[in-house]
Amino acid sequence: MKALYASADYGLIGLIFFFLVFVGIALWVYQPQRKQSIEAYKNIPLHEDEHGRE
Repeated sequence: MKALYASADYGLIGLIFFFLVFVGIALWVYQPQRKQSIEAYKNIPLHEDEHGRE
């Protein structure tokens, strides 16, 4: 089992995998049709509390 963790190939494969996941998420978030929802999310902390407290 120790030889499994000692291989440099698994580190490179993991790095490439997580990089591709990161790029995929970034491309998904910054699609033009998502701009309105992203703009709404940035104002969430500024909205008044729904229970009447300020």
